Amino acid sequence: MIEQVQTVKADVIRRLVQLETEAFGNGGMNEWHIVPFIRHGRIFVIKREGEIVGSIQYMLDWDDPRKAYLVGVSVSRQWRGQGIGTELLTESLRQLAGHSIKEVELTVDPENTGAVKLYETKLGFVVSEFRKAEYGEGEDRMVMKCFLLT
Repeated sequence: MIEQVQTVKADVIRRLVQLETEAFGNGGMNEWHIVPFIRHGRIFVIKREGEIVGSIQYMLDWDDPRKAYLVGVSVSRQWRGQGIGTELLTESLRQLAGHSIKEVELTVDPENTGAVKLYETKLGFVVSEFRKAEYGEGEDRMVMKCFLLT
C-alpha cells in the first residue's frame, strides 16, 4: 500500500530516518529535513506487512510550480529487488500527475546503473544534463527528466 505521509508522528519519522540512513548514510535525510517535507513537500511511503519499507520525497520547483524534483528514494535492504521501488515511483508519479505536476526531475550518480536503467526503461526518464562535482569533488550527477501525462 502506498500513501502520502501527512501527519508528523515520531515513529514514522524514526522509520524514515532509518531508511534514509540505510540507503544514503550521512547523505540521507534526517528529522530536520523530513518534518518540513511532510508539512510542505510530499513524502510517499510503501508498506508491507504493516511496516514502512520504502519512501520517496518530492519538492516543487519555485521557478516552475508544475515541475517537481525527486529528492530521494529509499527501500529497506530486505525488500530490495522485489519491485518495491518501481511500485513506489510509479504510484507516486501518478499521484503527482493528479495534482497538475507535468514534469519530474532527479539527479542520480552515473555509476548507479541499476537506478539509471530503472528510471529510463520502466519510468520513461531521459538524461538531460551532466553535472560535474554536483555534491563536491568526485560526486558527479546525471540529471534525468520525465514528463507526466494527466
